[in-house]
Amino acid sequence: MGEDTKPDFHSAIELIGKRWTGLVLWQLLGGPLRFNELRERIPRITDAMLSQRLKELEGAEVVERLVTVARPVEVRYALTPVGTKLEPVLDAVLTWSREWAAAHRPPG
Repeated sequence: MGEDTKPDFHSAIELIGKRWTGLVLWQLLGGPLRFNELRERIPRITDAMLSQRLKELEGAEVVERLVTVARPVEVRYALTPVGTKLEPVLDAVLTWSREWAAAHRPPG
């Protein structure tokens, strides 16, 4: 790996490797969700942490905030085209994590 790729790689790993970010992204792979739907699907995340992660992902243009014009206003969060490109990455992490966990289970 060349020196010129390290800053980009490091920034990407720092973004997707933050606590809860992977789970937020994983949930959004299934399609747009409201804040409360995300919170229900990630039970131990706090409102403040979910809000912070969504703002960071929006800032990185990985997630977009979709607001309806109808009444009542409804806000949903969805992956952007850049965000959807993370699907094979997250699938690979899932596969790796299962293999890693199986190899580290105590016998019996």
